[in-house]
Amino acid sequence: MVVFSEFESKEISLRVLGSGQFFQKETFGPETVNRGAVLMECEWHGGVFESGIMMGGIFRGGQFRDGSFWGGVFWEGEWLGGVWECGFDRNGRYHPRTDHPPFA
Repeated sequence: MVVFSEFESKEISLRVLGSGQFFQKETFGPETVNRGAVLMECEWHGGVFESGIMMGGIFRGGQFRDGSFWGGVFWEGEWLGGVWECGFDRNGRYHPRTDHPPFA
């Protein structure tokens, strides 16, 4: 999908991950939107996580709006919603399901 920025005239190639897709040990950048895929041991470097599952791996930036986060590292980014099952913060501290980002 190609999107034109409303502030710039340059094209942005958007990668949309959909329901039923599975990715393992891959890296996704700021041009990625997850709309239902399962990511296992992947790296998320920006972009928007709208739904799906992130299992293991590292969330390095972007927005986590919805979906499930299981056992990964939430290094950086904006937590707007979703299900936090468990995981680690950028200092390596474990957080159970009752304690989700942003961490104090």
